[in-house]
Amino acid sequence: MKLLCVDSEPVYREIISLCAEKEHVMVKTVASYDEAITAFIEYVPDMVTLDVIIKGGSGFDLVKQLKTLSGNRFVPMIFLASHTTDSVMDKCFKAGADDFIPKPFNEVLFNIRLKTHMRHVELMKEMYRKNKALTYYQTMIEREHEMAHHVLDHIQTRSENNSGQVAITRLSAASFNGDLALVKTRSDGARLVFVGDFTGHGLPASIGALPVMQAFFDAVDELLDIDQLAIKINRILFGILPDYMFCAGYLILIMQTGELAYWGGGMPNAFIRRLDGSFDYLCSNHMPLGILPTKEFDADLQFNRLHFGDTLIIVSDGVLELKNDQNEMLGDSKVKDLIAHCYAEEDLLLAQQLTENKLSEYRGESVQLDDITLVALRSACLQ
Repeated sequence: MKLLCVDSEPVYREIISLCAEKEHVMVKTVASYDEAITAFIEYVPDMVTLDVIIKGGSGFDLVKQLKTLSGNRFVPMIFLASHTTDSVMDKCFKAGADDFIPKPFNEVLFNIRLKTHMRHVELMKEMYRKNKALTYYQTMIEREHEMAHHVLDHIQTRSENNSGQVAITRLSAASFNGDLALVKTRSDGARLVFVGDFTGHGLPASIGALPVMQAFFDAVDELLDIDQLAIKINRILFGILPDYMFCAGYLILIMQTGELAYWGGGMPNAFIRRLDGSFDYLCSNHMPLGILPTKEFDADLQFNRLHFGDTLIIVSDGVLELKNDQNEMLGDSKVKDLIAHCYAEEDLLLAQQLTENKLSEYRGESVQLDDITLVALRSACLQ
């Protein structure tokens, strides 16, 4: 710890030095305004004591100048002054002083004040060190997130873009979305769909996304049956995910004829809004992916059919559990009503936008607690 003593009187420079050195503080003493400025720059003290009256200038002006030179550093400025009127003390503190001790001073009192300011300096230094470390780690996290975003976004570009027959909405609760929504038409004309909801949200929830996406697009290229794809993805996730994580999901294969085969595990029922306004459902009857070992995993498929004009809508539980300002969940019934109304619109992209707007209106100012994924496919693309 270093102290700069600025005092025109040699006796006080000596007394202050002796008191400070007893506390193992290194001291540099100067007698004038200009010497104080030079010493402050070169010596870089942790604390400064000074008088109101200084050779070559004013103590008030010196405090202001030293505070400016200290920048972001916390350097206590302690006035030791023989002028002890209220107006003088007021000027000292207004100029930027952190303490005021009248002359002549008691050595015990000075040491108590000195040790107090030493603790303050140490606390501020520790805070600066921790803040610097936090800033460094924050920068590293942001870089890692940026890299992960780049990798995931690059792979997802292979998925089909929104069109008049396919609409995908993914709204993140954090910087990363833990949901996956992939749609790709195979070389035989069948469309493969995967909608997955990993445990939680944010970066931890997206750790399984990369191998799942790779398996999905490999299956598209290889025309792999979806029951085999379900087994493959489950095996991958069972091997890499910790015990407390899994992936609820739908794997769906839609043929050009409208015939539909699917595997569902841990997801809300998907909606089929028929052209006439009636509803049918895809049921998610299996355990989520990544929980069971291969020998216990059930890859049995279910079947349905899409007719011309029908719309298949898959929602994650983030939609059903969306809360409004009154802390009320949206729930199955309201979601069904929302789908019935919005997807009556002939333009699928407009229907998707209407749905997004309705969800935003319902949420209001409440915090989104989970990732939201909404996938809609209209059967006209299959005809």
